[in-house]
Amino acid sequence: MTTPNRKRRLFDAGRTVFYACVVLMFCVSSASAQRWRWPDKAENLKVMPKDSDARQLRAAMVSFVNALGVRCNYCHVGENGQPLSTFDFISDKKKAKETARIMMRMTHAINNQHLTELNKEHLHEVKCITCHQGQEEPVTLEHVLSKALAEDGVDAAIAKYHELRERYYGGFTYDFREGPLNNIGYELLGKEDVAGATKIFQLNVEMNPKSANAYDSLGEVQMQAGDKEAAIVSYKKSLELNPDNRNAKQMLEKLAE
Repeated sequence: MTTPNRKRRLFDAGRTVFYACVVLMFCVSSASAQRWRWPDKAENLKVMPKDSDARQLRAAMVSFVNALGVRCNYCHVGENGQPLSTFDFISDKKKAKETARIMMRMTHAINNQHLTELNKEHLHEVKCITCHQGQEEPVTLEHVLSKALAEDGVDAAIAKYHELRERYYGGFTYDFREGPLNNIGYELLGKEDVAGATKIFQLNVEMNPKSANAYDSLGEVQMQAGDKEAAIVSYKKSLELNPDNRNAKQMLEKLAE
C-alpha cells in the first residue's frame, strides 16, 4: 500500500523529471536553431565560381582565416564569438570583403598569367599565406619596428620586438634573423643616434649570438662611441664566428694602431 508521503515523493520526483525533460528539449531546440551549415549553394559570389559547393566554400574561407590569422567577422557582418547563424554572410557592408575579392583577383592573375609567362618549371602557386603569413597586413618586422621607433622611440621598438618574438618566433610571420635589427641599428646610426644604435646592436647579438654580422655591426657602433676595448671584443667575436670576415680583420688592425 502506498502511503500519502510516498505518493507525495513520487509526485515530486515525477515533476522534477518532467521539468528536466522540458529544459532538455528547450536546449536541444535552441542548439538546433543556432546550428549553422555551409550552404550547398552560396549567394553573392563575385570571384569564386558561381557553382562552388559547400566543400569548396569552406576550404576557401578556412584558408583565409589561417593565412591572415583572423576570424569570420573580419570580412563578414557578425560579432566574434557569436553563433555563425547570426552572421550576415551575403552582405557587402564591410570594406574588407571587397579588399579580399581584389586580392583574390590579383593572386589569380599572378598564377594564371604572370607566372606562366616565365616558362619555368617548379613555380609554386601564390596564395594568401605566401605574403600574409598569419597577419592581417603583410608587413615585415623591420617595418613594424621602424614605426614603433618613429612613434615612441628606441625602448618602445625594443619592447615591440620582444612582444612579436614571444608570439611569432618559430613561424614564418616575421624574420627574426639579424637582418631586420641590423637595418634598424643603421637607421639610427644614420641619424647620429649612437646610444640608440648601440641598444639595437646589443639586442641583435643577444638574440643572434652566432651571427658574425651582428657582432661586426656592434663593433662599428662601439668604435663610433669611442669604446675601443669593447669594439675589439666585438670584432674578435665576429672573426671567431666567421674567419673570412675581412672587415673585422681590417678594423682590428686599425684598432691596434
